[in-house]
Amino acid sequence: MSVDQPNPGTIRTGASLPRVAIVVRTKNRPLFLRRALDSVFAQTFSDFVVVVVNDAGEQTPVETVVKEFTDRADDRIHVVHNAHSKGREAAMNTGVSASESTYLSIHDDDDTWAPTFLDQCVRHLENSADQAVAVRTEVVFEHVDGDEITVDSREILASDLSQISLAEMFRHNYAPPISLLYRREVHDAVGLYDETLPVLADWDFNLRLLSRFTIGFIDGPPLAFWHQRPASEGDEGNSVVTAHQDHTGYEIEIRDRYLRGDLERNGHLGTLLYLTEMLSRGNTQLGDAAAHLETVIRTTNTERSNQVSGAVAHFEKVIRTAEASRIAPELADLNRNLISQNNRMIAQFETLAGRVNHLEDLIVSQTLRARVRAYQRVARSQLRQLADRARLRS
Repeated sequence: MSVDQPNPGTIRTGASLPRVAIVVRTKNRPLFLRRALDSVFAQTFSDFVVVVVNDAGEQTPVETVVKEFTDRADDRIHVVHNAHSKGREAAMNTGVSASESTYLSIHDDDDTWAPTFLDQCVRHLENSADQAVAVRTEVVFEHVDGDEITVDSREILASDLSQISLAEMFRHNYAPPISLLYRREVHDAVGLYDETLPVLADWDFNLRLLSRFTIGFIDGPPLAFWHQRPASEGDEGNSVVTAHQDHTGYEIEIRDRYLRGDLERNGHLGTLLYLTEMLSRGNTQLGDAAAHLETVIRTTNTERSNQVSGAVAHFEKVIRTAEASRIAPELADLNRNLISQNNRMIAQFETLAGRVNHLEDLIVSQTLRARVRAYQRVARSQLRQLADRARLRS
């Protein structure tokens, strides 16, 4: 069934309402829409309805793709064609308003789920007081060549994340729409998505949600896949890439909006200025500590390298002397022992070089805080080794 109207009413599906409504927003991307719907109808959980919101894109391609799922859909898929584009963020509200259900999920047309996403999320919400639940998410980097989508690489989103907290949400949206299932009644408490925002309405919604409720987290293998195409533009692009400047600008606007509201109600401007200065000083101190530890590590490694090189040169000199004299069998045994020790020292040096390279890779790839922790671990290890050597000498 399709609904062709600019302002649709609520879509009902018989006497009983589905437990889950899935809102799929799309515009001129039939290749992605087909993959998204295939992901939805591959779910092991089946008590759902799908609302496809076509935000003023071409209608025929959307209807053609939807028709391909007629048998699998069993009248569980509905289409809303916006006569005029309302924007990506407003399209979410259109789908929410055009459905009824206990739970809601926003499934963008270019993202996918693992088959058990809904099953595990619904089970979690039915057995907890959480108003929403997020899952481990994998970012899939891909590119499009004609009608072919090729995966280039994958990485886990926030791999060190073990829960969804308001404090972490202040920093970044670690629960993109594809990763989240929430109770519809949340909208009664915090409102719908902010249609005045051309981007980041999902982050703004998550901030409001977490300011009142908790979001559970399902750890383990990824159940949601956030697809991104860094090289794509136009209809095939991701807003996080093609509208990067908008993301940056509106992130600041959202933060300022909440900060101004807080100041109007509670003041505390002096406290905020003080905390900002303390944070700036802390970052400077962390940078200085990281630079110092890096210097210590490099100096220590250089000293070790020089020691190994000197020992190797000494052994080679002894070996050459023994071979030139061709004397007693004892010297031949010493020769063999020295060669063996030489080989072991060279192997240890190669291992040490590998560790140095690994540390340099960590220094480049890690955040400042993680880098400092790594330096601290190395420094403690080196101090223990120096203490052990001191005890042996004594």
